[in-house]
Amino acid sequence: MVMRMKISEILEYTEFRSFLNRAKTVKTLLIGDICTDIYWSCDMTKSRLSRETPHFPLPVVRERMSLGAGGNAAGCIKSLGVSDLSVIGVVRNDWRGECLRRLLAERGIPDDSVITERTGFTNAYIKPMKFVFSGEEVESARLDFENELPISPETEEKVIAKLREKAADADILVVCDQFRNGIITDRVTDEITSIAASGKPIVVDSRTRIDKFRGCILKPNEVECAAALGKTPDRNADISEYALIAKELSDKMGSGVCMTVGDKGSITVNGSAKLIPAVAIKPPFDVVGAGDCFLSAFSTAVAAGFPFEKAALFGNMASSIVVKKIGTTGSASPEELETTYAEREVNSEKGIMNI
Repeated sequence: MVMRMKISEILEYTEFRSFLNRAKTVKTLLIGDICTDIYWSCDMTKSRLSRETPHFPLPVVRERMSLGAGGNAAGCIKSLGVSDLSVIGVVRNDWRGECLRRLLAERGIPDDSVITERTGFTNAYIKPMKFVFSGEEVESARLDFENELPISPETEEKVIAKLREKAADADILVVCDQFRNGIITDRVTDEITSIAASGKPIVVDSRTRIDKFRGCILKPNEVECAAALGKTPDRNADISEYALIAKELSDKMGSGVCMTVGDKGSITVNGSAKLIPAVAIKPPFDVVGAGDCFLSAFSTAVAAGFPFEKAALFGNMASSIVVKKIGTTGSASPEELETTYAEREVNSEKGIMNI
């Protein structure tokens, strides 16, 4: 039996309220790969064999869209109450780009630093969700709109100019590096690390290049961390082994690290290594968007002056809310965080632990 303790036993209520209050005044700049998540609900009970092709079509009965990738992280930051948020991203001159700008506007996020590239696709994930005869909803093969070519030199110059302009006034810079040919080019990476060297706090979430961001606060998961060190990821490793690779990445990069480890919680390294236990939740849950939500709460707390371990606890709390929102890339509101603080427990009887 897993012994647990309430969140309120490891985080004072005054600290919790301070986080929510300070979030309102944080000036955040997010730069990265933004996309649209599109869900098509398909009722297969209405499907009939096509006369033109030997296939059963997918009868779309409902369509919904949400911000994805860095866009979802921006939406999550906004949901926390951050009023001063700027987003630097790239879209294309297509319907997915129009949808993405509309989704940003609906969340109250300005798009004046979102640049339009003339060629290529606006990144999007289209997810057909089949409602089948058993009454279950099953996700079918995803349609990915990604670019085979990098952004143009002209667009890259515009991105760097926007970054220099906006970074000066920001309290924190959040980097979302997700796509192979996305906005975070080598030149943009060099500019980010140069800004970090000046003392600006920068939190980076990068799928395949986390080891390029020297001097930044790194937020990999355990697989990304191991890969950055040339190691084979081991999802069955124990916490002490995870802590070793987090420390190794921190030493290699000269940076603080906050590594998420799924249902075990997160590990922070900022000098010493600490385990921040996960918030206890029961199935079913959907982990899509959980990393974006963790990133949003963690970076906001860092900007608000909280130490890594407390910032990671806020990240764990926020992501525990999102994973219960099945079939969508959701966010965590201050009201939901308030309920989580008051009612939920962590998977530990010792709270935050040195490891």
